[in-house]
Amino acid sequence: METNGNLRWIAKFICFVQLCVLGVVDARAEEFPARPIQFLVGLASGSVTDTSARALSKVASKYLDKPLLVVNIPGAAQTLAMSKLASSAPDGHTIALLTTTYKSLIVHMQKIPFDPAALKPLLGYAEFRQLLFVRADSPYSKLEDLIAYGQKNPGAIKFGHPGTGTAPYMQGVLFFKSANIQATDVPYKGSSDYTNAVLGGHLLAAIIDISGISHLIRAGTVKPVIAFVNQPITNFPEIPTSQAKGYVGLAALNPLVAIAIHKDTPADRIEKLHDALKRTVEDPEFAKVLDDMGLKGGYISPKVVEETISKAEEMGVPLLKGAKLYVQ
Repeated sequence: METNGNLRWIAKFICFVQLCVLGVVDARAEEFPARPIQFLVGLASGSVTDTSARALSKVASKYLDKPLLVVNIPGAAQTLAMSKLASSAPDGHTIALLTTTYKSLIVHMQKIPFDPAALKPLLGYAEFRQLLFVRADSPYSKLEDLIAYGQKNPGAIKFGHPGTGTAPYMQGVLFFKSANIQATDVPYKGSSDYTNAVLGGHLLAAIIDISGISHLIRAGTVKPVIAFVNQPITNFPEIPTSQAKGYVGLAALNPLVAIAIHKDTPADRIEKLHDALKRTVEDPEFAKVLDDMGLKGGYISPKVVEETISKAEEMGVPLLKGAKLYVQ
């Protein structure tokens, strides 16, 4: 009888311990986030993406119990920030701004000191929309005229871009190749440099995100020739789209702005962050900020972010190899 009593006592004690453990787990789950969340941005302060991250951080305070703190770690084309995320504790207290270009192209042009698979998209919130433009008084401001000129004069068209291996470079190469035009790409340090080159008549055309020249389009100093998008741009519906003109697939190279988290973060924390940030992205206050910046904003699911990365990678890697930029 005494043995049975001991067994019952032990069983009750075990149940008590289990309940305590479950209680601690539940309490920990409810407490998340327990401290401010670091939002790593691998780009310089003041850039379009940095500004969007700061706006998101501000609006997120409505939906998260703790602050979302933007921490700029520029360098190595986002790799320094991504490396910090990959090496951080997978507890949900560190996230990072991630452009799809990073996982689709940049990781193949560097010797990355971590496994890129550690970066898991949480959601996306903006899309760049890149286009080819010329000076407004150019005789080749219409797509058909530019194509006819390029086909008759091999090598005559020179287009500017922010660097070999970037998405604008690849869109230009693929577009002119599809149009049966032998064009020359000219890399610049930044978009302002090649925009000024076009305005000064030193360069025929260039590729840029519409947010960078929307004011020049409205001022009538530049003319968009074609936008590398699937759907017309709402504020500029007159710009021909690559999809409508038969240059299918080029829109896949437009970077999405997303948020990444460590892949080993507990599922309940991923879900909580995702839901809070989804509400942030859909908040009218944040939507207005992106619209004012010229970015196409809106919630983008993790699945769509991953699909965009895969499509851009499929299109871009062969070009990287052809340009001898492919590392891994």
